[in-house]
Amino acid sequence: MPIILRHNAALELNRVEYSGALRAKDLHDHAAFNAANPVWLGFDCVSIVHENIEISTISLNDLDGVFKAHRELFEPLNLMFMRRSAWVCESALAQRLLSHWMDKRNADKSRWADVRQFETFEAAAEWMLLSSENTAILKHGVDFQEIARFGAAPPALVR
Repeated sequence: MPIILRHNAALELNRVEYSGALRAKDLHDHAAFNAANPVWLGFDCVSIVHENIEISTISLNDLDGVFKAHRELFEPLNLMFMRRSAWVCESALAQRLLSHWMDKRNADKSRWADVRQFETFEAAAEWMLLSSENTAILKHGVDFQEIARFGAAPPALVR
């Protein structure tokens, strides 16, 4: 599955992993799930773009469309909290798309999320004020329970 949302209750932290063949529709489905289930938006989040991601079907125009859809989905929610959202990108090929996304996010500051990219899990965890033990938990995905998947099959809620 290209996108998997996981949550660690003890750390009160989400981990979103991007891998495999990713489509713009998967990104939109993930955003739509979050808008329909805003409870998952209340947690800090680390998103990981794995080295094995396949993004050849996604153009910058597709990404712009997803960005526009994000705004349309989230603006009506009037979220009243601030969360940290860290990105770690292991794929040189995907970095171009992530940089485009981050440039758009930084130009259009959200009232409810501080979004930053980091070179390593350790740097992201430091920004999130995690201990070294919790940094290892984050890096290896220990005790992160799967919440939902988005990809080739219809989005699935896991419980």
